[in-house]
Amino acid sequence: MCFSANMSLGLGLVGLAATSVTYLDSSEPLWVRVARAYAIFHFSLMEFIQYFAYPVVDQCGYGTNLFLSELSTYHISLQALAIMPALATYSSDKMALKKATMIGASLSGMFLIFNFLPQQWQLFEIAPNFIGDMVACLFMGEYHVGYQIPSAFGLLVTHGSLFALAISGFLWKNNWKIASYHFVGAMMTLFMPQWIFGVTTGEAAAMYCFYSIPITISFMPYFKKFFTVQPSPMNNELAYKTE
Repeated sequence: MCFSANMSLGLGLVGLAATSVTYLDSSEPLWVRVARAYAIFHFSLMEFIQYFAYPVVDQCGYGTNLFLSELSTYHISLQALAIMPALATYSSDKMALKKATMIGASLSGMFLIFNFLPQQWQLFEIAPNFIGDMVACLFMGEYHVGYQIPSAFGLLVTHGSLFALAISGFLWKNNWKIASYHFVGAMMTLFMPQWIFGVTTGEAAAMYCFYSIPITISFMPYFKKFFTVQPSPMNNELAYKTE
């Protein structure tokens, strides 16, 4: 699954269709639809990057490979903004979407700035092995295209992205279903490729095809009832009494 250019293209096209269906869900407010559709589109874009990368893998430092490598850098930087608001749309907290958008935009903005700082600037002089002080490149791993992404403070970028993907959903009220679903999915796809296939971190990070399918499903309108937690009657009664 998604270990070829054609499979990456197919997943990208399916993602575009899912993006359209989600945005056209007229039962939801505009900004809820935008947040969910953008999250799906963001992961669809990843598949298209990988599709175009296959013919130019290992051509590090120039041409199409360099362009796609830089595009991948910005794509990873924007993950927080893509995923955090979408997760917050399932919360009963009316302010969750606004707060998540602000936090996600702050994180992604910070990560984008890091891309233009000297790559040698790393926390505790630790350079992660796929985001750090290195030449931007999309390389051919054992099974899949892999990322080699340059950035200052790469450790902060990786941990910040992990927070956005796997943990941020737990910040919001009555949001444990979607948060738990994405936590398990992120943990599995971040580490399962390395445990099972024995690949490098850069190649494992590119194997988000394991994650892009369930993330697409979770944000589509057909599954929103399953992922939306209904507030308990006691909580509603307490809220009514305090008004």
